[in-house]
Amino acid sequence: MTKEKTKSKIEKTTLNLIDRKPFQQISTKEIAYETGIAEVTLFRHFKNKEKILDTLADKFFSLIIGFENKNILTEVEFKNELIKFFNKSISRGPIQRKLFKIFLYIGMYRKDKFLKYSGVYENQIARPIEKVVEYGKKNWGYKQDIDTEIAVKLLINSIGFFHIIQNVFLLREQKPYNFDKVVEIAVNNFIKNLK
Repeated sequence: MTKEKTKSKIEKTTLNLIDRKPFQQISTKEIAYETGIAEVTLFRHFKNKEKILDTLADKFFSLIIGFENKNILTEVEFKNELIKFFNKSISRGPIQRKLFKIFLYIGMYRKDKFLKYSGVYENQIARPIEKVVEYGKKNWGYKQDIDTEIAVKLLINSIGFFHIIQNVFLLREQKPYNFDKVVEIAVNNFIKNLK
């Protein structure tokens, strides 16, 4: 097996284990065994378990960032880009669900890492949306007194939390929702609130 395939298999195995138990209860020995490699081979690819966590957290963020605000000139384009962004960033696949579990673990148990990634959240997700809202205040008649930062964070966090409840904690198995509709309603309510 190539170096990249082995590394990828270690990451996938770790995600599968995270689906069964908390990250802090998983050992490198267990990851190696489940991957079908020797523990020493795991250490050739990752210095320790924390490095696996870092890699998975980076993968999580690479999936959820990417709001493009450069070519938005109209409110309709803003709305469409928001819907596209949220539908892409919170897809309902099994890998996405497991990566969200990684992020929840970091938020609950690794404050230093969480603070690092909160900067990514601010700079690559929240701020680009905030810039468009500020543009909308000047050009589309959005309320001048609206707190842009809070309004944007409410949108992002409400959709994110809904996704976690439905897809990470698997409430969808009891009460399924059409997530495309959830995103559309959230974005429509957000835009209405700005006017």
